[in-house]
Amino acid sequence: MPASPRPLPVGAFFDVDNTLLHGASLMHLARAAHGLGMVGFGDLARFGWKALRFRRCGERLSVLDQVRDRGMVLLAGQSADELHQLARTVVARMHHRFWPETRAILREHLANGHAVWLLSATPDFLAAEIAAALGATGGFGTPLEIVEGVFTGRFAGPTMHSEQKAITARALMSEHRLRPEDCYAYSDSVNDLPLLTAVGTAVVVNPDRALAAHAGRSGWRMLRLDPASIRAERRRLRSEAHRRARRRTPSPGG
Repeated sequence: MPASPRPLPVGAFFDVDNTLLHGASLMHLARAAHGLGMVGFGDLARFGWKALRFRRCGERLSVLDQVRDRGMVLLAGQSADELHQLARTVVARMHHRFWPETRAILREHLANGHAVWLLSATPDFLAAEIAAALGATGGFGTPLEIVEGVFTGRFAGPTMHSEQKAITARALMSEHRLRPEDCYAYSDSVNDLPLLTAVGTAVVVNPDRALAAHAGRSGWRMLRLDPASIRAERRRLRSEAHRRARRRTPSPGG
């Protein structure tokens, strides 16, 4: 008996902050670090002010860099093991902050045999822990510089933001032999246009004004975090998975 046809390989890329998670993962990280005694209250307050400015100004890269840099300076000198323990604490505390609606979409991809990656400007150790908690294939964040097992307070690469997300997604698609036209990307921010345009199916989730306008002009899918919108998207994903499976099924006598 011939083996059942394997579905075409498919990948899905998810932004984290305000796409899967309500709020900024960096703020959750700072609060957990304060709770574990890694940073003082004054440092937490100053970091919180920068994070608030980030939200009010929109996801501008210059402001994001200030928030990110301030947060990481506070964690300099921590061991890699301590950072991973911190990440586990963060994820446990913010578990209820993940949007159930977009988590349902992520799970639908996994149920259909798709690879799912999270791409976030948050530190790489936290992105990886969030991905593990959600059952995703992997998570990529901004890489930290670890020397002799200790975080130096510096970064080992560019911020996982804007064009860097697209670069990472294209590398993953190439590595896993995924066709871009068969892949998906989800985000709420216009800064993720490079990622959204790198795949065949761009889906915007509660988008900011600029992204909503672009999505409307481009005919992209637009998700609101309500049950009807999510049910419709899950039905579309299942239907597309079935069509791909049929394309791989050999015709009788073929």
